[in-house]
Amino acid sequence: MEPAEFAAEALQIRRSALATPRRIKSGLTNESWLVEVDDGRAVVVRLSNPKQRELQINRASETAILLAVGAADIGAPVLLCDPERHLLVTQYLRGRIWSPRDARQSENIQRMGKFLRALHVMPPPDGAQPTDLRLVIGNYWNTLMARGLSSHTGSAETRERARQIAAEISADFGACLCHNDIHHLNVIDDGKLRLIDWEYAGIGDPYFDLASLCCYHTYSDGLRRELLAAYLGADRPAALERLHRMCWLFDYIRELWFAVREMA
Repeated sequence: MEPAEFAAEALQIRRSALATPRRIKSGLTNESWLVEVDDGRAVVVRLSNPKQRELQINRASETAILLAVGAADIGAPVLLCDPERHLLVTQYLRGRIWSPRDARQSENIQRMGKFLRALHVMPPPDGAQPTDLRLVIGNYWNTLMARGLSSHTGSAETRERARQIAAEISADFGACLCHNDIHHLNVIDDGKLRLIDWEYAGIGDPYFDLASLCCYHTYSDGLRRELLAAYLGADRPAALERLHRMCWLFDYIRELWFAVREMA
């Protein structure tokens, strides 16, 4: 089936009511199309690649999370989700996609801190997978080493530091629903913030969300403090140190992810 046929199935309308699909994303894990309807509605059709397993994507978990965040109006409403067909159809969110500059503006840092706080107190949906960073790292190591690419895991000292930080952070693990990939291209803003691309979401450590925002957008110590103050409602030095350690770990995991992606 073609994207337009999937859109027609999700909306339960005739194919003739749809405009020609326009590809809006093409990557290793997904291809997405924008499909507009003659009554003004629009949907996004996403077809995922079965090779996603090496990147640790769990589509059943994603389905549960997408339904929850769509219902809570912090993600796109789901119209059709069928992991067996590698298919997702969501309502198109009409808003502005953030730029790198948007993600570094003080007002938006304040907004995102409060948004993430609200996300992290949401009850996690049944079926959402846990995101144990120790397992994430170990699985990437195993994948790379099995392909003879152990050099991509870093030096012995780097691997040991990753183990230690992941273990220390897990010791005071405060599990909650996390997006795990807070990048400006995943933020839709129409006056209210919403997130797209929840494929790495799970029940995990809230500081990993904060770290992703900081690392993707090279936040200085000052911007990290500002984000934490908005998130926590206070300036807490111990929290800043924890965020610094999580930022180091996020960068390390991101390098592992890139290595696995290039291999796939």
